[in-house]
Amino acid sequence: MGNVITISILAVFIGVFIFISFLSKRNAEKSTNDAAEDFVIGGRSMGTVVLLLSMGATYFSTWTLLGSFGAYYREGVWFIGFAVWTIFHAVFIWLFGARIWLAGKRFGFITPGQMVEHYYESKRLRTLVAVIGIFALVPVMLIQVSGGALALDTMTDGAVPYVVGVVITSVMVGVIVLWAGFKGTAWTDTFMGVFFATILICTAIYVCNLAGGFNMFANVAAYKPELLVNNGKPMKMVEIWLGLGFGAWVLPHMWQKFYSAASPEVLGKVAVMTPFWNSWMMAIIPLVIGTAAVIPGIAPGVSKETSDTILPLVFAEHAPILGAFVVAGILAAAISTINSQLLSSASIVAEDVVNSLRSEPLSSAQSTKVTRIVVASLTTLILVLALAPGGAGLLVPIAALGFGLGLQLVPSALGMLHFRCVTEKGAFFGLIGGAGLMVLMAIFKPDIPLGPGFAGFIFNILITLCVSRFTSSVSAKSLENYHDMFDEYMRNNTSSDKKPSLVTTK
Repeated sequence: MGNVITISILAVFIGVFIFISFLSKRNAEKSTNDAAEDFVIGGRSMGTVVLLLSMGATYFSTWTLLGSFGAYYREGVWFIGFAVWTIFHAVFIWLFGARIWLAGKRFGFITPGQMVEHYYESKRLRTLVAVIGIFALVPVMLIQVSGGALALDTMTDGAVPYVVGVVITSVMVGVIVLWAGFKGTAWTDTFMGVFFATILICTAIYVCNLAGGFNMFANVAAYKPELLVNNGKPMKMVEIWLGLGFGAWVLPHMWQKFYSAASPEVLGKVAVMTPFWNSWMMAIIPLVIGTAAVIPGIAPGVSKETSDTILPLVFAEHAPILGAFVVAGILAAAISTINSQLLSSASIVAEDVVNSLRSEPLSSAQSTKVTRIVVASLTTLILVLALAPGGAGLLVPIAALGFGLGLQLVPSALGMLHFRCVTEKGAFFGLIGGAGLMVLMAIFKPDIPLGPGFAGFIFNILITLCVSRFTSSVSAKSLENYHDMFDEYMRNNTSSDKKPSLVTTK
């Protein structure tokens, strides 16, 4: 009976999801914007509420609803420090996002690579940024599919096995992206963001009551007091801050969300509200539930190896009917994160790889068609990887790999947005060096205090600065088009009166 209810609730959820996608599809068909611009970045028309919830839903992944709970269960309260990244990220939305929006609006960019090539006048750097961006997103997309499938398997006692869960998640994501593009992902993200935020709040209250209410932490201390003591892992925490706060904004799907805003004022409002939204949902609530799980009877069967499934275990034991909504929330988190990442990856392949290699640029309609083909191909790839041995591994380490790669894109991005001293050769060789060192460290796992992402980032910065010191600067035209324009806009709160020059790939 319990499985029937769970599956029925999931079916209703999927139906609502498809209905919202249908509405967004109808809205998109009425648009008169450029086809590729409308499909990939929503015609640069996103307002404050939709963009805030869409960004939040992108972060509220299965990592939030599964991996972060497991991290608190395994390692204790020290992990709460990771919430600092939400403050960093809010600042970066304004410092970097507004400038990205301004350049995108003026020159018609829809991918990060277009902006990279236009500023550095370098096809090789554009291609390298595209490749690193895709490889950074694949691990993050993978944990969404595997995490959602694990939750379905656990909550239904195997009635919806892992394999079926992987297929359901992959197909739903592929269909919505192929069907409705960016606007479809934004609308469904808004719905799902509200949905699983509600699930999180209600779940925290429920679990806190199970664990003793106001005496919860006293009960936790009686069974595992070491979880309530900061065991001190500063370097690991710094890497989390850098990866999530400093590296996340430069990941391709977030970059394109900056392009999608209706105005920089929208980004400013989103920046103000982001810390409140993200810190409570992604830090405080997982702390309560993750640490409460050590109390016997709260999450029967939980262990370090199964700690990424705390939520499903709690409700499978105490309230299977409510647990069905939790699983729907986890599925919502997975879909709301992977859909924008999938669309972003596909648009990068179409625009920054396929288009850049052609003698004649693709038309807007052709670019949209190629993007759809790549969406289908990447969906299949993620499905295969999720079904491969190890596809259902611990969520936090897998996510860290993607964010660490994203961190390597920061120096070249900062060259365009803030630092005139960064040259094309400096950005190119810095990115190669940082990503290369990170990969080597991830493979050989040296016993040093720095993690792969942080070590690669430092190495990247050093190479970028050293090579830039002895190589030619970017052109005076690029400095004028970007840094002078940014200075003027930030000083006068008005964009340049000069007519925009469109990129050749548009």
